[in-house]
Amino acid sequence: MERNYRILQEKLYHEELENGLSVYVVPKPGFKKTFACFATKYGALINRFVPYGEKEYIDVPLGIAHFLEHKMFEMPDGTDAAELFAKMGLDANASTSHLLTAYLFSGTANIREGLNLLLDFVQTPHFTEESVLREQGIIAQELKMYLDDPNEALHLGLMRNLFRAYPLRYDVGGTLESIMKITAEHLHKCYRTFYHPSNMALIVVGDIEKIMAPASNPLTALLDLIKENQAKKNFKKPLDIRKNILVEDGKVNRASDYAKMDISVPKAAIGLKLPYEKYNKNEALLTELKLKILLEATIGPMTDAFQEMLDLELINGNLYYNVCCDGFCGFVKVQANTNKPKQFVAYIKNKLLSLSDIRFEEEIFNRFKKATQGSFIRAMNSPEYIGYNYLRYLFTDADMFQAIESFGNLKIEDLQALERYFRADSLADYVVLPKNFLFSKIQ
Repeated sequence: MERNYRILQEKLYHEELENGLSVYVVPKPGFKKTFACFATKYGALINRFVPYGEKEYIDVPLGIAHFLEHKMFEMPDGTDAAELFAKMGLDANASTSHLLTAYLFSGTANIREGLNLLLDFVQTPHFTEESVLREQGIIAQELKMYLDDPNEALHLGLMRNLFRAYPLRYDVGGTLESIMKITAEHLHKCYRTFYHPSNMALIVVGDIEKIMAPASNPLTALLDLIKENQAKKNFKKPLDIRKNILVEDGKVNRASDYAKMDISVPKAAIGLKLPYEKYNKNEALLTELKLKILLEATIGPMTDAFQEMLDLELINGNLYYNVCCDGFCGFVKVQANTNKPKQFVAYIKNKLLSLSDIRFEEEIFNRFKKATQGSFIRAMNSPEYIGYNYLRYLFTDADMFQAIESFGNLKIEDLQALERYFRADSLADYVVLPKNFLFSKIQ
C-alpha cells in the first residue's frame, strides 16, 4: 500500500507479510545514508503477561526487556552481531524504551547484506544460564554508572514522585536486585511472546533505487529480499498477547523530594503527571505535540517568562523540557541547573497551573503551531529520525506523517481541551543538591 503525504512531500509504502511482519519503506532519493530499524512492541512497561502457549499470568523481573536486547547480539556460534555489521562498514545499535525495543543500523553500502543480518540475528535467539550470569555482571556495572549520574538521578527521582506503581518510575534497565533474578527461561518466555513477527515492524529509509540497483523495480526487489529472508524461517501461529500494565490517575505519588550528590550546581525538575486515557488513532502523538506548543508558548526561549527567569537568575542559561505520551500514561518535565531551586520550582509550577485557563492570541498561537510543525518537517532530512520515530509512534497507534500534516488544522480550542491536566495535585518536583548544601537554606 502506498501513502502520499503532500505537505511533508514524503511517500511511504507498507506491506504486511504472511507471517504478520509489517514492513515500511520510505524512499529518500539522493540520500547517501540508509537507515533500517527492526522493532518489537515490547519494552519496560510490560512485566506481567501470559507467555506464549500458556494460560496463566507470570511476573518477570524489572529490566528484562533491556536485558533481552543485550543478549540478542550474541549469536548461537558465539559471534557478536555488532562486529559483523562493523565488518560490512555499517553502524549498528539497539535501544530499549518503556514502549519498544529497537535494533537498527545505518550506512552507505552493503545495505542488502545488512538487512539480512538484522533480520537474522534478531530472529536467532540464544540464551544459556552461563551467558545470562555473565550479562548480569555487565548490566550491573551499567546500572551503577547510571545511578551515579546526577541527571539520571534527577529524572528517576521525579518519576518516583509522579507515579505510584506505573513502570515509568523505574529505570529501563531495572534495578541491581531485579536483574540478578533474570534467568534464561525468563528470556525465552519473553522472546517467544513478544518477538513474533506479528508483534514487530521493520522500516527502511533511504535511496531505494541505489540500494537495489540495477533492479528495474527497486521497491519490489527490496520487499522480495525481505520476504525471501522470512520464508526461510519457521514461525509459530500468532496468538493474541495478554499483558497487564498498571495505569494510574492524575494524582502524584509524592509532591516533593530531594537528594544530595557530588555536584557543584543544584538541579531541579518539575513534572506534570498525565493520567491514563484511552486514545484514538494519532491522539497520543497529537496530545504530545499540543503539550509541546503550550510549553513553547509559556516558558520557551522566545517568551517573556524565559527572559524573566534569566533576569531573576532562576536558571543558569538553559531550560530543558519534554513531553512523554506513551498511549497509557505520561508526563511533562521541565528541568534546569539553578542556584535558586526553590524559587525556580515555584515559578515553573505557577506557570504550569496558569494553563488551567488557556488564553492565547490567534497570532501567537499560529506562530508556535507553525514552529512546531516546521521542526518536524526539518527532521525529515534525517533517515534515523524518520525511521526510529515512525515505529515509536506506530506503537502508540499513530501515523507520524499523517499526524504532523493534520497538525496544521489545530485550533486554540484543541489546546483548551488540555486544561484539565493542569492541576495542583498532578504536579511534583525533585531536586538534586550539592552534598554541602543545607536544604533549609536553599532559595
